[in-house]
Amino acid sequence: MRKTKLLFLICSLFMVGAVMAEETTDRVVISELELAPGGNQAYFTVSLEGSRLYSAYDINLVIPEGLEVVYKDDAPYVQMFKGATGIYPFVTEEDPFEGTSTTTYTHTIASNIIDGNVLRVMCYSTASKDFTANSGRLFGVFVKASPYLKPGDVEIAIKDVYLTTSAAVQYEPADYVSTSVKAAATSTLTLKVSDANQFGTCILPFDYELPADGSLEAYTCSEYTEDALLLTKAGKIAAYTPYILYSEAGFSATISGEVDATKYPTDGIVKNGYLVGSVVQTELTEATSYVMQNQGSGVKFHQVDPANPFVLSAGKCYVELPEATDASALRIGATTGIASSELTTQNSQLIYNLLGQRVEKMQPGHIYMVNGRKVIVE
Repeated sequence: MRKTKLLFLICSLFMVGAVMAEETTDRVVISELELAPGGNQAYFTVSLEGSRLYSAYDINLVIPEGLEVVYKDDAPYVQMFKGATGIYPFVTEEDPFEGTSTTTYTHTIASNIIDGNVLRVMCYSTASKDFTANSGRLFGVFVKASPYLKPGDVEIAIKDVYLTTSAAVQYEPADYVSTSVKAAATSTLTLKVSDANQFGTCILPFDYELPADGSLEAYTCSEYTEDALLLTKAGKIAAYTPYILYSEAGFSATISGEVDATKYPTDGIVKNGYLVGSVVQTELTEATSYVMQNQGSGVKFHQVDPANPFVLSAGKCYVELPEATDASALRIGATTGIASSELTTQNSQLIYNLLGQRVEKMQPGHIYMVNGRKVIVE
């Protein structure tokens, strides 16, 4: 990691000079890319269409929300095009005794993510060697599409480009050529609830029929008490709708579905009752927000501390309550299917486990039937 930071410092010092960059009609062009949301990684190429020989460059690309740059060896996976397919000079040394050859390139490429969503790629030569051609492919960037990437065209934009000659003359294109990512309409993701916590949250980009065996249940929330959320059981999971999930034994499945781009939330956020789902990574900074966590006393929705914002992953949900709410944590309380874990009159009720056996006392982490109602004990 220290080596990478040093390389970036060298690149920055080399690329950013005291002289003002001259304008040029030369262009940097990004190839189009087709991706399946939630599918395998792929790469797009960045090429130079130039009129002169350069020896170095500094290119900043804006990566759209829902597109993730793949990492390799603790750095963005950016690959130079070498040999006959690239424009980087190299020297090949033959070893007649071993029958092998070694290829050494005169240029080094480095990359990093800055400002959250900007990929910076820099290339230089310590010997100030010119590229072998005015035009050609510079590098490829490996990316993956989030399951929540909106179907259709999403733009990869070029923010800044600086091209430098071996004479240390720096050029900046008059205009930039951006491109689009074509996201397929079918999305694939893993829906999971751990067996230890039994609860989870989700917002899906497509409709999903819950398993007929009852191994996974979904709930909405439109009511709450002073310290508990009151849930309503849902018959299925609808696209772009936030839910609280419950699975007694844990649940994990890879699911796919057709995404309706017209239903995609413009700001990536959907609210239904007191539940808020996000299809983009979201930083929660308000004390009115509550996130699902198990801090040792069972799964609850804990209040966000504005001094320590919480980063919510794409595809997850949180609870948003009115400002006047005075609670540091909220239990998952009585519902049509899940009931409060704090029942004080156990002995006066008929309690059965899922095997139909009568029990006198409920134990944490188990599910029971109490007077015909399903009860989960934290």
